[in-house]
Amino acid sequence: MAKFVCLCGHVISTSGLIPNPDEWRCLSDQDFESFTGLIDAEDLYRETKIMYRCPASGHLWVYWRGFDQLPAVYAPTELPEGWQTSTPPR
Repeated sequence: MAKFVCLCGHVISTSGLIPNPDEWRCLSDQDFESFTGLIDAEDLYRETKIMYRCPASGHLWVYWRGFDQLPAVYAPTELPEGWQTSTPPR
C-alpha cells in the first residue's frame, strides 16, 4: 500500500518522505512499562501501532492489527465551549 484516500477525499501517502509527516506511532502505557533500562529504538518501534492522521480533516486511521486488516477510523469532534475534563492531564 503506497497511498489511500481519506473519507474527506484527501490522498494520504504511506510511503515517500522519511519521516512521513502523516504517519504516527502509538504505544500503550502498559506496553511501554515492559521496557526497562536502556531501550533499543528498533525494539520499541516494532511494538508500536501505526496510524495516519489526515492533514486536511484530522481523521485518524489506526492499524491496530497490522496492514493485513482494515484500519479503525476516528473523526475529530468539536467539544462544547467551556467543556473540561474531570481529571487534569499528567
